[in-house]
Amino acid sequence: MNIKLNRISYSALFSGLGVFSFFLLANYAELSDRVSDALYSVGMFLFFILAFNLLGYSTIRLTTWVDNQYSVNIHRRWKLIFIYTMVMLMFFLLNYGLLVTAKFLVGASHPFVFPNGGWRILILVWLVELVILGLLLANRSMQHTLKLQKQAAALQEENNIARYTALQNQLNPHFLFNSLNTLIAEIEYNPGNAVHFTKHLSSVYRYVLQCQDKTLVTLTEELEFLQSYLFLHKVRLGDCISCNCCIASGYTSCMLPPLTLQLLAENVINHNSITLSKPMKIDLRLEEGYLVVSNPIQPKKSHESPGVGLKNLSNRCQLMLGKEIIVHNDEKVFIVKVPLLYE
Repeated sequence: MNIKLNRISYSALFSGLGVFSFFLLANYAELSDRVSDALYSVGMFLFFILAFNLLGYSTIRLTTWVDNQYSVNIHRRWKLIFIYTMVMLMFFLLNYGLLVTAKFLVGASHPFVFPNGGWRILILVWLVELVILGLLLANRSMQHTLKLQKQAAALQEENNIARYTALQNQLNPHFLFNSLNTLIAEIEYNPGNAVHFTKHLSSVYRYVLQCQDKTLVTLTEELEFLQSYLFLHKVRLGDCISCNCCIASGYTSCMLPPLTLQLLAENVINHNSITLSKPMKIDLRLEEGYLVVSNPIQPKKSHESPGVGLKNLSNRCQLMLGKEIIVHNDEKVFIVKVPLLYE
């Protein structure tokens, strides 16, 4: 429907411009009466309008090709200059050809020569045509640019979602596989506690599945998840890991990427030695718009510095919140500051 409307609009524009040019040339080009009579024939009029439409549509198609090939042609500006120069020349030749043809039809002497007034009106009509054509092409170019910008924005949004999903999916298997191994051991050695373990594991895994369709969750949801998550590790490690949460209830509606606390807690467990003689306490607090998660450093013998997990979390925060996480390590305390979105 839009294509048909565009075609009708272009046809009306080029026909109207052709009629304007035709009558202006026929009346003010200082032609003889015989030449004017020849111009005012129906055949000459229709031929000029048809030729004007063909030239106009050719110009539109040519500029469409130029827009589509802009990234290639921009490095060859001489090609663009040549193309548009030829278009302007063709419109001039169309006007000039109309007058020359009329003089040929009546057998006028010197058909290629016009009085000064004829040249002036010929150039004036040509300039008017170029201005109107230039405005049309500029409008089309702007529409094409807006269309490309919308497509680029849509592609960027899709890319962000795809990147976020890929980053999020990297987090899911870690705690699940560890928890399943622990559950197997509980079923074998402590069947009674296995029931409680299974309930917490179900709660944790349900949360992970729910997070697949979310980009942000509340701090309350993350804290509730952390309680169940740490319970699973307390069963595996013994009662040697705890969490001290110093966050006022009024701030628990703040938003952050899902599974943030799971990743940070798992990072603490994976990179520190945690035993009954060396218990681990994770501290949570708010500080200047950030959730601060800190823990004492108790490195394992085969110590590996945190890398991929924190980098993924930083990328997720950058995508969703516009800020990266802040990591501070003074060899005694490891601190991660996660940006929050306040509603």
